[in-house]
Amino acid sequence: IFLLVITSGFQSAIAQSFNSDFVRVANGYVITPNITYIRAGGEDLKLDVYQPGEKTGPNPTLIYFHGGGWTASDKESVALDFLPFMEQGWTVVNVEYRLASSAHAPAAVEDARCALRWIYRNAEEYGFDLDKIVASGTSAGGHLALTTGMLSASAGLDHQCPGDRTRIWNGGTSSTQELKVAAIINWYGITDVNDLLDRPPGSGGAYTEAWLGSAPDRREIATRVSPLN
Repeated sequence: IFLLVITSGFQSAIAQSFNSDFVRVANGYVITPNITYIRAGGEDLKLDVYQPGEKTGPNPTLIYFHGGGWTASDKESVALDFLPFMEQGWTVVNVEYRLASSAHAPAAVEDARCALRWIYRNAEEYGFDLDKIVASGTSAGGHLALTTGMLSASAGLDHQCPGDRTRIWNGGTSSTQELKVAAIINWYGITDVNDLLDRPPGSGGAYTEAWLGSAPDRREIATRVSPLN
């Protein structure tokens, strides 16, 4: 039996290696932080765009969602997660969304869909290749990657997205382009939200309760935002 014991010093060396790799790769990128992609529930929701400096024209694009049980964490804490994509020269869009303390479900799902709509609206400016969008995230972020890529407009969770309606009011034209991604990479994200509701505290039920709140239709909402369905 081979036993690998990871000491704190070894962990520190790995972290330093990742950090140095990130700095090296990031030096070749243009980073535009904290762009407001939607105002929802009185909040300006932000995203960061990482663009490889040497790229011109449409570029494969990763849209990434942080984890945290829909209740915690932030986009700044996951920058190392998408380093492999940056090493390959991809464009990255790192998204924040409303947590349970700000809004209950399905708000985070709506926000994630609106972030994808923002990518569609700004593809030309930032060089996003709309035929090569990959959605990804960990845990709750994996769940949001799934719903972002799998939901259709008929699900009714895109209604708050500005889309091109803002341009209509300013004399522009509307767009009915269906949101879609080329692939989803789900890192242990939730597929059945109702299943978590049925679990005891300490095994995922607590943060799911916090996200769904006490609304009488919370089971219906859980079903609506479960990728399994």
